[in-house]
Amino acid sequence: MKLILTAVLLLGSLLPLSLNAQEENATWYPDFDKAVAAAKARNLDLLVDFTGSDWCIWCKRLHDEVFSKEAFLNNVQNKYILVALDFPRSDEAKAKVPNPARNQELSEKYGIQGFPTVLLMTPDGEVFGRTGYQKGGPEKYVEHLDSLAKSGKAALEAAKKLPAEYDAADEAGKPAVLEKAFALLATMKADSPGIRIIAKLAKKAFTLDPKNEKGLKAKATMALLSAGQVDDDVSAAAKELDPKNEKGMLEKVVYQQMNSVSNLDQLKEAVKSIEALMALGPIKDKEVEKELCVNAAFWSFQHLKDTEKAKKFGARARELTGDDPRFARLWKMIFGDEGKKGDDGKGSDDN
Repeated sequence: MKLILTAVLLLGSLLPLSLNAQEENATWYPDFDKAVAAAKARNLDLLVDFTGSDWCIWCKRLHDEVFSKEAFLNNVQNKYILVALDFPRSDEAKAKVPNPARNQELSEKYGIQGFPTVLLMTPDGEVFGRTGYQKGGPEKYVEHLDSLAKSGKAALEAAKKLPAEYDAADEAGKPAVLEKAFALLATMKADSPGIRIIAKLAKKAFTLDPKNEKGLKAKATMALLSAGQVDDDVSAAAKELDPKNEKGMLEKVVYQQMNSVSNLDQLKEAVKSIEALMALGPIKDKEVEKELCVNAAFWSFQHLKDTEKAKKFGARARELTGDDPRFARLWKMIFGDEGKKGDDGKGSDDN
């Protein structure tokens, strides 16, 4: 699992606009909803670039090496409506973003955790490919997109068959179909094509077995949590079924809450949730506990200015990270000279 040690950034017309970050001969929509309308009208898919046009080095490289080249544009504009959703930092660049709130909403919906992130999706918002910067130039990138689209669309079509099977089954046969959905979720990642379709099907267990008398609600909840498909319904089910985290459900809810932080208010709530979870007793997954504690320590120190709380989380995080030199600088920030591990005082400035 990737440890998150960065500060959280707080983040017209019917015709498409060309962004400054894109070449003038390439039409990139800065407005997602207008792009969707265009994609439906022209029966095309969407290529959506989540970018930081004025600060993200890899975003700039992707533009300069791929998106600005005719070899790229000539091979994708007959397949995709191009969309650039910008998350700039300068006031000048921010003023050119038509709907920053909508961009943030889409970033959260599709689980964007880094820039650039490039999504391939249908006009209905079904993602069949996710990528980012790739070296090799425009020709290689087009080949990469074609490969993603081929495998992703096949997975998407396969995923659509299971809900149809569920609808065709009688009441006695529906649980067996849900079991297939749970098993399939166990093989999928948060960005796997078709995962939203399977997750929606799995959630039918909440109405088919609302009191968990058949165990379907619990199986569905754990499958959804493990696959990173957490929404209000799944969170509520986990808290109902495992209020003391005896089955490890609650810690998965808090972990997803941590990974969804995008502003200071959410950060504060996440730290409270981590603190409450730790008060319940040992966390089952030690990798999850490590991430929770490291982030809570860093956030408490850097953003909440609560040194006492940072030291509390940091003490547990140090136990879990051991002598890993990547964290030496963080511990020195929080503990001062106490942050040096071992008698030799060795440390590192690497994050």
